[in-house]
Amino acid sequence: MNSKVCEVTLHPSSVSFIYQKRSGKTVVEDISYAHVLAVEEKGFKTQDNNDNDIYAVTVHYVRQVSNRRLRIMSQNVQSDYTTCKTLVTRLEEELSVTERPKRLAVIINPNSGKKRAEKVFKNKVQPVFTLCGIHTEVHVTKTKGDALQHVRDLNLADVDGVVTVGGDGLYCEVMNGLLLSTQKDHGVNADDPKAKVVPADIPIGIIPAGSGNWVTQYLHGTRDVMTAILHVVTGFTSRTNAVSVHQGGKVSAYAGLVLCFGLQGDMMNDCEKFRWMGPNRYAVIPISTVLSRRTFDVEIEYEDDVTGELTRMSDWMYSVDTYVISRREQGDKLVPLFGDSALSVYTSSKCSLGKHVQQLTKLQDQKAGCFDYDFVKTVRTQGYKVRFPRAAVSGKGDDSMLKEKCYISCDGDVLQVVKPEFEVRLHHNAIRLYGDAVN
Repeated sequence: MNSKVCEVTLHPSSVSFIYQKRSGKTVVEDISYAHVLAVEEKGFKTQDNNDNDIYAVTVHYVRQVSNRRLRIMSQNVQSDYTTCKTLVTRLEEELSVTERPKRLAVIINPNSGKKRAEKVFKNKVQPVFTLCGIHTEVHVTKTKGDALQHVRDLNLADVDGVVTVGGDGLYCEVMNGLLLSTQKDHGVNADDPKAKVVPADIPIGIIPAGSGNWVTQYLHGTRDVMTAILHVVTGFTSRTNAVSVHQGGKVSAYAGLVLCFGLQGDMMNDCEKFRWMGPNRYAVIPISTVLSRRTFDVEIEYEDDVTGELTRMSDWMYSVDTYVISRREQGDKLVPLFGDSALSVYTSSKCSLGKHVQQLTKLQDQKAGCFDYDFVKTVRTQGYKVRFPRAAVSGKGDDSMLKEKCYISCDGDVLQVVKPEFEVRLHHNAIRLYGDAVN
């Protein structure tokens, strides 16, 4: 929105621009200081710097346009030197007291999704960061695990946040790096599933450039790139949970989106064999995996979150799924819930293929009632153990290893289950994200 003539009013928490359109309609733009991005001084029309000289200022700010999408708007102000300087000084004072990032570590996965992450950063992210005076240190990943190691090597005192340009897998790596670094800095044994994890205080910003981009969708209500960028630069943060997976006395990984053993683990493992297909593999390969679904003879041990009762259940199961960002029903849809007080764990036992496909289709479409099937059991707990009591193993005691290859989908990455037991634990509000969580 641009206007050469307008009335400007400074309020305690906002600035108002009042002007007339060519149609004669009066427009009032009331902008919270929290949504002002930057102020640009355009210069003088004369060189004398007198109070009566005409001075030009452009105010850049954030506006929600539709479906939770955000855009940068600009308002031009032309007035005398004193008036414009008063406006600039006040807005710069307001910007200086906000907790907005000024130094960001940016990690780009050039192979995410359609391999456009570097272009997304150059053409969309960097110009906004430059406008807002944000200094960036950019790292482009070369191999899997590179992002995790880069974050662990970072001096976190030198940055205000870490921004990923990629998919959910890249977010998972960065989250793992931050949590592991935080535990090391605080002397916490991350390998101990009973250890009280110290939350990571450095926020993560997620710019969607992957295949699924589910964390971004859940967080902002849209996968729109500019919306994600503007949530980073305005500096608002939300807390979200993480879960840890432990095998053989070691932490295997942290997850921040989903942790799915069995069917979805097999799906992701099968998809990895067809990376050459790009994002299309996620629409094709899972069909074959479902048709050849396998069951696992497992025992699950958990403490009920309501009763505190220690419970064990044994069955042949297709999957044991944990949604770190919980799902709750709202009308006929499932909507995300950040920072849930407990884990919702869903086990799927033997059933007909037709019923299973029906249930999985509802789940894929985020429809309410997708867990209301007699072969799906829901458990609320702070953590659980999965054992393979009758599985073939090699070795004995602590050296025993599963012979059958089983997989966990950890935020879309494949984690192999190598031990006859693994444990999952909830860590409440362990991560900060740039954005206003849609709860």
